[in-house]
Amino acid sequence: MEQYRIVLGLEVGRDFLRAAEVEHRNGEYFLSRIVERTLDSLKVDDLVQLISLLINEEAILSRTVSAAIDTTLLDKDTIDVDSDLQHEEIANFLKAETAFHNDFIKKEFRPAYEVVGMKPGAFKEIFYAAVDKELLESLKNACTRCGFELNFIDLDHSCSELTVNKLVRPSENYILITVKGEQIEGSFCKNGERAAYKYVNYSGEPFYFVTKISNDLESLVDDYAGKIYITGSSADTFLIDLLKKSTDTRFELLVPNQNMLQSPAVLLNPKLNPLPHYFSSVIGAALK
Repeated sequence: MEQYRIVLGLEVGRDFLRAAEVEHRNGEYFLSRIVERTLDSLKVDDLVQLISLLINEEAILSRTVSAAIDTTLLDKDTIDVDSDLQHEEIANFLKAETAFHNDFIKKEFRPAYEVVGMKPGAFKEIFYAAVDKELLESLKNACTRCGFELNFIDLDHSCSELTVNKLVRPSENYILITVKGEQIEGSFCKNGERAAYKYVNYSGEPFYFVTKISNDLESLVDDYAGKIYITGSSADTFLIDLLKKSTDTRFELLVPNQNMLQSPAVLLNPKLNPLPHYFSSVIGAALK
């Protein structure tokens, strides 16, 4: 039986909104529309206004949305917890941890987590991300008011991982590095599953930090990555060339639209062609 559906990916940043519409055709993907717009604020009315504009300008067909949220908007960390703790106990611990921050910044967070590695002894390492409840509610309400069903909300870096897994389809272990603003984050993936995660706030040139995170991730999992994909708004070909010349040839810029059929409008997009990695997260969201 033929399976066909259309998903609109939305990526929400501090001051931008990206959208990618992908048709799912029996395991193949057709990228029909892709666009980026400046976002005035993360308030629900501004989101509704911009999403409505995109629906009209781009003739969006999908009624299903998957969203990616910029990790710079989140409270996140990797921490060690007792390996005997069960899901509910970890969830309660994270609620208390994020509630502690409320005393200082007066916001309510919704935390989620995943185990990213086991450590010697009685501990396991988890990565958690806590999203501002107000942002979540604004995004959900905006989608509802625009006539969309919001099916998934994930982190932008995680959505870029999905792009690699579904479109690049690496046959070996890989590292994914996202470089943006003053933050670099990276994950080591085995067989499409995240085995380790790290992030760092940095200033200056990202070269040193990209190299260090890559080395740290391989040390954490005690394994080798066949490829190191670089993405994010602060990544470019200059960084890739520098990494290849100074370290090794495994580094390459992530091209998210490879192995996809694409509409003429996408092929002529003035930003996608020179800067394809900008859209790795929003395309990943649309692949959910």
